[in-house]
Amino acid sequence: MDDDPSMAAIKREAFSSGDIPVTNNTSRRGFLRIAAASGAVGYFSSVAAKSTYAQSPNEQPGIGFIGTGIRYHTYHGDQALRHGPCIAISDVDSLQLGRAYQVAIDNHREQDRPLVIASHEDYRHVLDNKEVDVVCIGTVDHWHTKIAIEAMQAGKDVYCEKPLTLTIDEGRQVIDIQKATQRVVQVGTQQRTEYGKRFAQAVAMVRAGRVGKLKQVAVAFGGSRVSGVLPKVAPPKTLNWELWLGQCPLAEYRAADTIVDQTGWGAGFPFGRAHRYYRWFYEYSGGKLTDWGAHHVDIAMWAMDKLTGDIGVVTIDPQMVEHPIPLKDGMPTKEDQFNCATKFRVVCTFADGQELVVEDFNHQFNFERGILFKGSNRGPSGRFIVNRGRIVGKPVEDLQSSPLPDDAIAKLYGGQIPTSDQDDELGAQMNNFMDCVRTRRTPVSDVVTHHRMLSICHAINVALRLGRALKFDPQTDSFVDDGQANSFVRREQRKGYEITVQSTAGV
Repeated sequence: MDDDPSMAAIKREAFSSGDIPVTNNTSRRGFLRIAAASGAVGYFSSVAAKSTYAQSPNEQPGIGFIGTGIRYHTYHGDQALRHGPCIAISDVDSLQLGRAYQVAIDNHREQDRPLVIASHEDYRHVLDNKEVDVVCIGTVDHWHTKIAIEAMQAGKDVYCEKPLTLTIDEGRQVIDIQKATQRVVQVGTQQRTEYGKRFAQAVAMVRAGRVGKLKQVAVAFGGSRVSGVLPKVAPPKTLNWELWLGQCPLAEYRAADTIVDQTGWGAGFPFGRAHRYYRWFYEYSGGKLTDWGAHHVDIAMWAMDKLTGDIGVVTIDPQMVEHPIPLKDGMPTKEDQFNCATKFRVVCTFADGQELVVEDFNHQFNFERGILFKGSNRGPSGRFIVNRGRIVGKPVEDLQSSPLPDDAIAKLYGGQIPTSDQDDELGAQMNNFMDCVRTRRTPVSDVVTHHRMLSICHAINVALRLGRALKFDPQTDSFVDDGQANSFVRREQRKGYEITVQSTAGV
């Protein structure tokens, strides 16, 4: 396949080093830059992004923040506060809470907003606050579902970071409550709207047949971290460890003696059970499948048109998997180190024969983060790759002489394109959410399509943990004739932290 110069260039450009970061433009310019597009019935019932930032204070939504770690500082705190004031803020780590509170206060000073912001350890105080209209959830993964459900029940609209759920069953619960309350819920899968619309362009190209009939989508997004043995230590005095654990079993706090990551994304904390590194424990998250997988598998299934409807039974075949510790019946046998899969290759075959390949590294083109689309067209005309920094391949080059129809991307969004005036469309996801709060439309990353995609990611994790092929039915959210696999669809929740909504999962 090296006969394709544009694809070979991926290797020369060290594609495997990761995605090009997006600059965080913190300017306070106006937001409205809607792309003109003809109306068409599209995939999402979303609307164009329109900032509420320029509205009068009485028209702006009151915002509550729950969970103030890295996503608050890299996205929520800046993007949400462009649309309204912070009313209340919560975190179980008082150090993080203090830092986030200062960010909000600085924003209020800059915008001449009231310097009265409530801060709490217990998130329920935020939900009880009648002045809070919308809630941004940036907690650890295993708290997402419970807080989102309770926020909807409290009459709040919700912006929640991915993954929305810890288990397949929790997705059904969120969908039930969203339908019952009719609250607006947006999930933070920003690749649907941001990064210069590269991913939307890729989806539009596939839908337009630019690779022929789509045969396979291969996604790669790296493996989970390896920690080595983590000693038992006392939790930081600023952290309410018991509350942090929430629905998860009580466990000793563990953390390394030194800090490995001193620069870059999530740096500044030692390897341990909490803060940046919780996602490498199956107890609290799903490793790379629910981290980067929740982004790249999302785009893959969007292009495959498999985020809604009855798509039939999916065969999930883990052809290779490595875990840092032994598993027995899918459960970690040690509790003193990270336990999520570090290397893997899984082939998901859908009922129509299309394949979704999920792996930590694509050896064919030497990339670690990206999505490769393959179709029936012969040679280089039948494949291209997209990631956050670039979209390359002959079908992309062919757009110069044969562009997509003017409304091709708009159709994906129901006729209007969510956008932003920030670098590489940063903020378009939050813009879309805030606009839907006003209009009561369905946002781009809605709970139904997110659950469909994430249920596949969860199912892949079950196959990786059991080390064998499984058949998964997205219509019933269950594995076919497999009691052991179905035991992973839901999990027991610690007393006092249960999600009490009755489930409709067909298992």
